[in-house]
Amino acid sequence: MERIHVAVVGGGAGGMAAASRVKRLLGDKAEVVVFEKGGWVSFALCGTPYYVGFTVKTLDQLVHYPLTVFIDKRGIDVRLYTEVTELEPGERRLRYRRRNGGEGVYEYDYLVLATGAVPKVPGPWRSLLGAENFFTLRSLDDADRIRSYVVRDKVRRVVIVGAGYIGYELAAALRGLGREVTVVEMMPHVLPAMLDEDMAAEAAKPLEEAGVSLKLGTAVKGFEEEGGRVRRVVLSDGAAVEADAFIVAIGVAPNTRLAEQAGLKIGETRAIWVDDHMRTSRPEIYAVGDAAETTDLVTGKRIWMPLAPVANKMGFVAGTNIAGGNARFPGVVRTSVTEAMGTVVAATGLNEKTAEKMGYNIVSARLEARTKAAYMPGASRITLKVVADAETGRLLGAQAVGDETAYWRINVVAALLANRATVWDLFATDIGYMPAVSPVWDPLIIAARLIMRKLGTAPKSR
Repeated sequence: MERIHVAVVGGGAGGMAAASRVKRLLGDKAEVVVFEKGGWVSFALCGTPYYVGFTVKTLDQLVHYPLTVFIDKRGIDVRLYTEVTELEPGERRLRYRRRNGGEGVYEYDYLVLATGAVPKVPGPWRSLLGAENFFTLRSLDDADRIRSYVVRDKVRRVVIVGAGYIGYELAAALRGLGREVTVVEMMPHVLPAMLDEDMAAEAAKPLEEAGVSLKLGTAVKGFEEEGGRVRRVVLSDGAAVEADAFIVAIGVAPNTRLAEQAGLKIGETRAIWVDDHMRTSRPEIYAVGDAAETTDLVTGKRIWMPLAPVANKMGFVAGTNIAGGNARFPGVVRTSVTEAMGTVVAATGLNEKTAEKMGYNIVSARLEARTKAAYMPGASRITLKVVADAETGRLLGAQAVGDETAYWRINVVAALLANRATVWDLFATDIGYMPAVSPVWDPLIIAARLIMRKLGTAPKSR
């Protein structure tokens, strides 16, 4: 086998997973070059709210492996502060530019696009990105700038626009630093893409009890700037909120600039289309991570899921296939987890609202239950919701709010969803029991029983 040349654009989770997999399988038979426009690779974006709140002390702690591991031990050529500016797919060539000046060309046999996602900032707000107290959070450098600013004595009030994952976690982190925090969310509840409204009310409680001001169902009309600083945000209800710092966290969009410039197929989600081998519409070009779409295993439809576990698996699959193997990434079931003030919020599959929108006739069960046997000390409570198809009993999704056991219970449902399991399968699942860690009737089993009251104790024969 002749030596192959593999270019990876982007040094995040997916890109480094792909690069490492190629080198592990091919060793010196492959030259792998990673082009990263920033100064970090293999970094944990999910940890940035915890860095802002000083739970994580240094940025280095958010880097999974030191750069030397990739360069010296794995033999990957990592080029930091190097931006790929253009693709020439017909010639299998890319052009790049270094931050300190200088340009170059690299010819590849295979290319992996791991270009990630970019924060959404509405057009009228983009001019404010140069203001010293106006931020987005999509990199380690962003996190460092936010933390360096909010620790100043003069910064007492912070406004966060958006109550998704990042806004939710940042609100907790900044409140933990003693800042007055206001969260503005145009939807009627927190974590709107993740939870139904009744479950979101449970998720909002730890923030409200900590003194975070939640302005829900309220849009931002604009910001007012004075002297190079943003002074206040103007809301749709006519109110204005003054603050010392403003963070926009209204979501992200896939970074498809290079893919579009190269003429690659863009999927219906507006991320890069890939097959289950992570190949794009050009077989020598792969796409992974937050730039790529995949398949929703519950609905069979295309979906975009910009989360680190997904990116890592995509990178593993792409690297395996570039090296001559045969790996598949079949898709996701929308599993996600977040946390605030010690309250864990987890979800998988479809919530009620999404399922109904997609045409399902649903049945659901919601309950509050102990997470240990009633006679054991230290028991806490969990709020759990399970959603199923009323026609077939097939599981569609679940949501949980409570202690850290919310996380593993949702993972149980996620595994079942991937196998198209039913409510009766959930009831029969052999969940372990021990008084100190779980009640004899686990909340998941109780939820299945509640739905079985409506559907019957066994599937209807056809």
